[in-house]
Amino acid sequence: MQITTDLLRKWSACRDGYGWFVAKFPQGGTYSEVQRALRADKRYDDSNWLTERVFSSLLENPEQIAPLVKVEVAEALEETKDSPNSSSGNYSTAASSGNYSTAASSGYASTAASSGYASTAASSGNYSKAASSGDSSKAASSGNYSTAASSGNYSKAASSGNYSTAASSGYASTAASSGNYSTAASSGYASTAASSGYASTAASSGNYSKAASSGDSSKAASSGNYSTAASSGNYSKAASSGNYSTAASSGNYSTAASSGDSSKAEAKGEKTIAMVAGLKGRARAGEKGAFALPWLDGEQVRIAVGIVGENSILADTWYRVGETGQLEEA
Repeated sequence: MQITTDLLRKWSACRDGYGWFVAKFPQGGTYSEVQRALRADKRYDDSNWLTERVFSSLLENPEQIAPLVKVEVAEALEETKDSPNSSSGNYSTAASSGNYSTAASSGYASTAASSGYASTAASSGNYSKAASSGDSSKAASSGNYSTAASSGNYSKAASSGNYSTAASSGYASTAASSGNYSTAASSGYASTAASSGYASTAASSGNYSKAASSGDSSKAASSGNYSTAASSGNYSKAASSGNYSTAASSGNYSTAASSGDSSKAEAKGEKTIAMVAGLKGRARAGEKGAFALPWLDGEQVRIAVGIVGENSILADTWYRVGETGQLEEA
């Protein structure tokens, strides 16, 4: 992904960070190049801000999750390759403790663990594991059945490989997993979870949290006020819970469900379903699809149902419920 001055202005970057970027990358730079430079200059807050913005963009383009996760994993592996706490070989282990510490492990069933402020743990190989704990810490694991776990404020966890798992817990934390049947879970205020692969799952918990999942039969779930869940792929599902939350699902037979007042549900594709469990919501569905919106008739809650192609209900058009219970374009 290319980072440009136009993009930073669109994302309302701070003056200091924008000035640093212009000085370092007057012609722009790739996401990995910019992240590498930020960490080299110990601009960890800017690094985490950039990660949050980039991952937020995945909600509009979930298919970009996989390449971004691979970049995150490759960057962590590159950073730790010359670590004094490195181990290479089957069943190998690497552990590092302390501020800015690094741990790297490569080999079948290998393990890497790092603890401390801005620490990094990277593990590459089948059944490998990477765990990092501390503010601004990162954990990256690459390989089938690999696992990456990171705990701490601004922490990141990235895992790439079939059946891989990435879990991150902490304020503004990020979890990304790429691979078939992969799982990404992130818990914390403004946290982000992204997962790419057939039947993959992304779950994020916390106000303003985001969950994005890409792949047929994939699932995305987000819980918290103003939270967002986006899922792309046939038979995919997106569920969001909290006031003003949003659920968006794209793909034939996909489903989007949103719970909370003033929330939105959107399902794109043929024979899709969008449902809102909350008052003052909005919904839209694709061709041959349907949606449901609750409304308050005095003291009685009722549900208005829209079926695309009937009663002038249009596909891919936002609807809300009027004062008398009629569906109207929003």
